Amino acid sequence: MGHQLFVDYHFHPNFRFRGREAKRAHRIWNAFERHDLGVVIVSEHAWKRPQESFELLEAHRPPGSRTLLLPGVEVLTREGLDVVVFSQDPLWYRERSLSPLLQPYRVGVEEAVDIVAGRADLAAFLPHPYTRGTTGAVQYFGEADAASLARRIGGVEVSNNCYDDCLKIIGRLCSRVLPDTHRRMSLTQSIAEEFLDQAGAGFFAHGSDAHFPDELGYGCLMSVGAPPASTMEAFDLMTRHLGRESHARGGEKSPMRRVWHVSKSFVITVGEALEKRSIRKDLRRAQTSPKLVKDLATA
Repeated sequence: MGHQLFVDYHFHPNFRFRGREAKRAHRIWNAFERHDLGVVIVSEHAWKRPQESFELLEAHRPPGSRTLLLPGVEVLTREGLDVVVFSQDPLWYRERSLSPLLQPYRVGVEEAVDIVAGRADLAAFLPHPYTRGTTGAVQYFGEADAASLARRIGGVEVSNNCYDDCLKIIGRLCSRVLPDTHRRMSLTQSIAEEFLDQAGAGFFAHGSDAHFPDELGYGCLMSVGAPPASTMEAFDLMTRHLGRESHARGGEKSPMRRVWHVSKSFVITVGEALEKRSIRKDLRRAQTSPKLVKDLATA
């Protein structure tokens, strides 16, 4: 009879590493169980300790949990673009040759493409191409070149749920006052068919882009004979999926809950922008320090 496997390609544990990680990990695993998530790619930002975040989640795995976690990272390239890279085995985090993927602004987007292309145990996709700011490939390259990049990377994120609450609250007003912003937000949640046809990517990703547990419950369904028994099987499924329909299990939210979620997301987004700005400033300062340059080159 087959099985409907619910998966999420894009998730951030967002641990702060201040001593309350166990409580947060428990909430995350409860959300995985509540939404019956079969596979989740743990794609923490490159500057927010992706390896430690994945290992911490696995260390707090509840007995009997059926959710498979794939180790990944949301790479931050020199251009400021995001690229999600993932594997079937967390050992990739420890490989010296791959360490630039785990550090912000260390590789250009084309370098990242080449690294992934040379490894059968790695896969990548272009997340939220239409999002505002430097992390969106369409804003940086334009639609045609962004589609070409998605093809070379391997996959593209068809749907990303990061703007769902915002669109539900102020979507109509935004469409009148800031039409281009509304268009980009809408295309982030559901990408244009023309872009997908032009990209011709090898697989289609659907992600919650959750930064806290209450945002989980968005992804896509895969019709499979049986749930994957290993991360190897899960990796194979995730890198062959060409379904264009997303799926949500979070349930309907009250207006006040949506406002609360938008507020939390706004605080997180501003915090991340400030962190990236600080990293950029430190890197520029390092360029004037021969010792720091040497340390970075040998890191």
